[in-house]
Amino acid sequence: MKKKTILHLIPNAHLDPVWLWNFQAVLIEVIRTCLTILDLMDEFHGLKFCRGEAAIYRHIEKHDPATFARIADFVRAGRWEVIGGTEVQSDTNLPATETFARHFLHGLSYFAESLGSRPRVAWAADSFGHAAGLPEVMAAAGMTGFAFTRPFPGDFPIAKPAFWWEGPGGSRILSYRPETGWYGTERDEGCRRLDAVLESAARHDLQNVGVFIGLGDHGGGPTRRQLLDIRAWAEGHPEVTVVYSGLHKLLDALRREVLRNGPDFLPVVKGELNFCLRGCYSSVAKFKLLYRKTENALLAAERADAVVRAGLGLNPGDDVNPRVPWNAVLFNTFHDILPGTSIERAVDEQIAWIGGALHQTKLIETAAMEALSAAVDTTVPTPSGDRPEAVPFVLWNPHPWLYRGHVELEANMDYRPIPQALTPNGVLPTEVRGPNGRLVPFQRLATECNLAWGNVWRQRVT
Repeated sequence: MKKKTILHLIPNAHLDPVWLWNFQAVLIEVIRTCLTILDLMDEFHGLKFCRGEAAIYRHIEKHDPATFARIADFVRAGRWEVIGGTEVQSDTNLPATETFARHFLHGLSYFAESLGSRPRVAWAADSFGHAAGLPEVMAAAGMTGFAFTRPFPGDFPIAKPAFWWEGPGGSRILSYRPETGWYGTERDEGCRRLDAVLESAARHDLQNVGVFIGLGDHGGGPTRRQLLDIRAWAEGHPEVTVVYSGLHKLLDALRREVLRNGPDFLPVVKGELNFCLRGCYSSVAKFKLLYRKTENALLAAERADAVVRAGLGLNPGDDVNPRVPWNAVLFNTFHDILPGTSIERAVDEQIAWIGGALHQTKLIETAAMEALSAAVDTTVPTPSGDRPEAVPFVLWNPHPWLYRGHVELEANMDYRPIPQALTPNGVLPTEVRGPNGRLVPFQRLATECNLAWGNVWRQRVT
């Protein structure tokens, strides 16, 4: 005989930091939403609430410490559940693997330090599909579960709401996508959602079923009306158990179901969980290109900074802390920023933000190269007479493998044109020598700017 169905209520309030508004607008709404939820939790003593995104908690902690303290009290009491473990609910297709890893590194460390909480369930309420390698990243970060709502069952059918998502390396994450509804509910939808979930639960053999409730998209969370409606519905349906729960409690209960029913109880899904709203991935190229350039530049600059400082025994530079541009990169992975689904004004502001991060990566890399160059012998032979001085170059390979290939060099050969050094046809004799002093074959190239076409002291070669 099938055991009594348990409906796990998952109260939440989805907040898009950027979408039909800019980021300042929602950061105000964050505090308003949390205050509303906290007051309802005082009134409804069984109510629980789920909230992810370290960037949102950071904002509350900085601008409303009193509200943050109330949240911390409910976290310790087990009624406010910290979920997700990331900085924001990022797009889960476009970012680099290392960027996904940094989301968990930054988010989990913040939650541990500020709230004494360690989420184990990743959360992507509204991301437009998910890359095949994410189970490996989640497992490496210590995540044991994953909950999401997109793509919807009609776009990507799965036999059961709960399933194992397996990565290419064999890591498995217990995952949950509601079979009915989305991550929230409209004001008058509470009872209808429960009716629909109960009907769909009869089509599969899961005892534990998740029900996401609460106003979303621009905050809100569960309303008093929803809570009263749900209470009345539960009293009228004694054949099921309705509990205020959370993602951890739901997935832990499902894990126990698996133990009771055997390893084949849940289906296994391999590969991408796609597609959804795929058209947005070809929009707003001006932001996507700048984001990718910044992401790649930051990874290269941070490697240079870490390797050079470790090799030279230098302390980290406070003035060029990589965490600052990383905060910008992580925030701008949000699933309505990076895919390109926000209003134009908001996009312009994010372009300015990510552009500032790119500048900061250049400062990090420059500081590292300056330190390295100061530790390397860059002396050149003293020129005879008034001939142009040789120009030293320090070449840095940012890759973790040996590079063999062409290198382009461009520099001022001296601070002034030296007519006496020119050949009869007006060419400045140039040679390239390697670190051993031997001549290296090269080819002249046009300089990037031909404005001063008559001044040959600017040279470019490969």
